[in-house]
This record gives sequence, C-alpha cells and structure tokens, in this order.
Amino acid sequence: MTRWIALAVLAAVGATLLLTWPDVKEETGPQKAASLYGFNCKAPCAYGPSWVAYRVSKLYATDVKPGSWAGKPLNPTPAIGAIASFGGDRVAFVEDVLSDDAIEITELSAKTFTRRTVTRGNGWPRGFILAGPRPSTKPTTPLDDGGGALI
Repeated sequence: MTRWIALAVLAAVGATLLLTWPDVKEETGPQKAASLYGFNCKAPCAYGPSWVAYRVSKLYATDVKPGSWAGKPLNPTPAIGAIASFGGDRVAFVEDVLSDDAIEITELSAKTFTRRTVTRGNGWPRGFILAGPRPSTKPTTPLDDGGGALI
C-alpha cells in the first residue's frame, strides 16, 4: 500500500512540474547567454562579444577573449569564421558566405540568440575581422599517398 501512495505522490509531482515548467525556447534568453562555456558575461552588452569569442575559439582551437579584436583592421570581404563588426561593441560571427552580397551570421544578445541572413542593402556590417588563417581562394585538392588510396 505504501508503494502505491509513493507512486501516486510522484505522479502528482511530475504532472505539476510538467504543467508549471517554464516555456523557454531553445537557444534564447539570458539562460543560454550566461552559460557560454566559460565566457560568463557581467552586462548584457557583453553577450555578443562573448558569443563571438567562444565561436572563434572553438573554430580555430585557440583561446580568444571577448574584445581582443578591438583595434584590428576591418576587411571589406566576408569569410566563414570572421567577426562581423557593426560598430561600437556590436559584433556577430559569420557562419556562411552565401554570395558576394549575402552572409549568414549568428548574434547573441541579452534576450535572444539569432541566426539570420544579412545583405548589403539590409544590415550589412561595417567590415570583417579575420580571426584565423586567411581563407584560400584556390580549391583544395585531395592528397595522393602514392598507392592510389585517398584518406
């Protein structure tokens, strides 16, 4: 009998938790922004630079601190993995270069995490800071090990 009572209590508690669970959308909110794997922010304005530093560090296996790109020259040409600078402390991470006039970026603010496409006519950054090695304009070629097998 005690087991059935305990099971009923657990079921009631579980149902209550499900009904009262906060509706937090994935990849949004200060909860996501405050847990950037070691890049904790003290003020909402620091979320964006912390997100960009985290992405650059992961992409290039290095340790980039938020704001370390201050004073670096801006490049007019976007590249995957570059830091898009909009002026002030507003920065974003370039996820993809769709064309000469369109890029896909990710931004983090105190309220939302956004992945969006910007074009030269709508939201284009002032310039780009190349954080890692400069991208090659030549296509990569597979290496031949002499035996004809490609790895």
